[in-house]
Amino acid sequence: MDELSSNAAWLSAAMTGPPPDLGASDGAWAACARLTPFELGALLPTAYRTLADEDAHEHARRTARDITRATTQPAFTAATLVDFYAALAIAPKPTDVCYAAGALLRCTDTDVEEGGRSALAAPAAALVSATATEAVTGDDIAGAALAVAAVAGPAVETELVARLRTECGNSPLRLAELDVMLTTDARERAWIAEDCRYPSLTGTWPPLTDRLAEYTPSPPFTELACRTLRSAADHLAALHTGRVPYAADKAFTPADTETLRRAARLALRRDEPWAGAVLATLLPQLAVAPTAARTLPSQGACIVLAQAVETYPTPESVAALREAHRVVRHAGVRKKLDRLLPRAERNLAKRPGTLLRLPDLGYGADGTRRIPCGDCTAVLTAASEPTLTWERADGRPLRSLPAAARRDHPEDVTAAREVLRTTRTQIRALLRGLEGGYQEGTVYRFDRWRDALATHPVARGAVRRLIWEIEYAPGDWRATLPEADRSLDPEPSPSAAIRLWHPARATDSERRLWRDRIADLRLRQPFRQAFREHYLPDVPGPPDAPNLLDLPEEAPPHSTHSTDMFRGHVVRIETVLGLAARQGWRIDEDELALPLPEVTAYFGLAAKLYPGASGWAETQDVCLVRAGGGGPQPLRGLDPVKRSEILRAVDLLVSASSYAWHNTDTHSATDTHLSGRSALDRDAWQELDRLHSLPLGQSAQLRREALHRIFAGHLSCGRVEFGTHHLRLDGYAIHLATGRVTRDGDPVDITVPEGRTARPLPFLPYDEKLLERIVRTAEELIARAGAGPSDPPS
Repeated sequence: MDELSSNAAWLSAAMTGPPPDLGASDGAWAACARLTPFELGALLPTAYRTLADEDAHEHARRTARDITRATTQPAFTAATLVDFYAALAIAPKPTDVCYAAGALLRCTDTDVEEGGRSALAAPAAALVSATATEAVTGDDIAGAALAVAAVAGPAVETELVARLRTECGNSPLRLAELDVMLTTDARERAWIAEDCRYPSLTGTWPPLTDRLAEYTPSPPFTELACRTLRSAADHLAALHTGRVPYAADKAFTPADTETLRRAARLALRRDEPWAGAVLATLLPQLAVAPTAARTLPSQGACIVLAQAVETYPTPESVAALREAHRVVRHAGVRKKLDRLLPRAERNLAKRPGTLLRLPDLGYGADGTRRIPCGDCTAVLTAASEPTLTWERADGRPLRSLPAAARRDHPEDVTAAREVLRTTRTQIRALLRGLEGGYQEGTVYRFDRWRDALATHPVARGAVRRLIWEIEYAPGDWRATLPEADRSLDPEPSPSAAIRLWHPARATDSERRLWRDRIADLRLRQPFRQAFREHYLPDVPGPPDAPNLLDLPEEAPPHSTHSTDMFRGHVVRIETVLGLAARQGWRIDEDELALPLPEVTAYFGLAAKLYPGASGWAETQDVCLVRAGGGGPQPLRGLDPVKRSEILRAVDLLVSASSYAWHNTDTHSATDTHLSGRSALDRDAWQELDRLHSLPLGQSAQLRREALHRIFAGHLSCGRVEFGTHHLRLDGYAIHLATGRVTRDGDPVDITVPEGRTARPLPFLPYDEKLLERIVRTAEELIARAGAGPSDPPS
């Protein structure tokens, strides 16, 4: 203990001696947060001995509990590992074997198995024996027990394996995995246990995510993963052809399901070349019954494979997941896939190497593909928007598919429509991955970007409508729009870096320049880029509270890691949680947490948060914490694009869920055809007025810029005016943040024609339902007054 810092020595004294001066009530917990990995590894044995001692003082036990729940990643030497095993073995619980297996991977002395085997054997045997009190077929305990049994010795391992074989007798995939696992050493088994689905303890150590990605399994395990997934696909094929009787949710046992999960994660993590083809067959067959029933062969297997794709996506596996989502009939599974699929597409950005590996789907260099269908030909175009048209044998276009082709060549017609659907799916996954690269800070090599994206027959139509930045020299980034800038001058080096342009990195003049250029070209970008919300350090917060982004650079670090720019909004909880789940947020101690590679963002609501929570709540602050328990992350110290994207994600949660409340109240008034405030409760009106008086957020400010360009002609003649929060037209006011229409403060119900009766929209610089709604409402008001088109020539 002489080598420990004063902070660690204080914690050691708190567990072993008389109660020291604890200071503040959270002194022990704050001290735990400052422990280094090796200090935590050295203190954990004492902490477990203290918890096993029933005569220990309560302050000592409380300190020990704080140490065992520390969020720091522990590290062990050979000596502290032996001491840790011995401490766990004093009063072992079944779940303690998980910590013992995890400690093997966190030991820096890689030869501990040889040098310390005799010292580890006895406590390891006691830990494995503790698992005999309950079934160990679960993914977390069984894998950890096998790892620790390899240290305990052959006798303990033989007894454990016999018990596992008995419990998994009806799980052929699990038994085959067990045979292969017995050929590996303790460390590899510990790696398998580390990649668990459900952590067994609330205080588990942070996962070794980065090291797990670098872990290379032995060849037998890679071969096992391939055999496992192919065997499962063959079994499902037998179910769908009727060779094996079908029973809902009985295709695989729980143990087999965990084996499938491990096999899929290993294959996708290593991007095995065979994984995409196997999952393309396996996932869709797993998602639907061979009958017309709304069941499926195995809910558990379907979900764990979908989760594997979410974590380690590839273009092929994401396409397989989307096909499973298309065919699934079970409402509950469809709802889960609704959440997993967007996250899988977004996570492609974390694997730029796989994102660039897109199939050409048979399209030629000109971005077209022709499929003969008898006397006519299906013409597929993957330009700006994938389309399917039909033409005669002589090349003349057809307005629709002839009935003869549909009757005589149904397979060819179906194949053409399938290619169109696959093309749209592929482009959608690509765009989600590219947009997700903002949070990941993705940068590409110019030659790979050019060959795999800019000239790809399927991807280029979308890629060329985005603004890109090329690094010609260190720090010299130049923006270009490939759709308009047909050639680059000068030509970049093949190894030059290229990335997506983001408004947070640009100046005001550059942002205006690109927005004007996109509007002048009438170019529809595949996702919001030029008109993307961005959040800079000088963005103001609510008028009644200072924005912590405005604090000077020398402000104390503890005061700059959070911002209250989104505080004070009343939001619908179920809307927030639903949207947050699709964006990748999770619930962490009544806060929403968004984990990113370098930082985790926390967003608070004044409510108890849990899956299924409902009601209304007031929003609180947004704060940043460094990944791995590294403490608060100052906002100014974070990359401006990542900071902007985090705040944009929060803005989306607040906007979507608070404006839903506004619309509910507005509709309640208009549906009763009342024009006064008597239709609403007085308190509700006061809250509504307060929220509508808040400064416009980034989304509404960008909407204002777009509307300025759309109604430029009417602005010049004074017909349309813009106020602080509204577009004003002939005495009507349309709120720029909600689309609510009022006249003299009273709500007005404006019926906007839809469908075939709707007027053609002018060019909109980006797709957004609220922007479209405001434009259609304004056009309806103009038409009522007998005005001309909404965008008269200038």
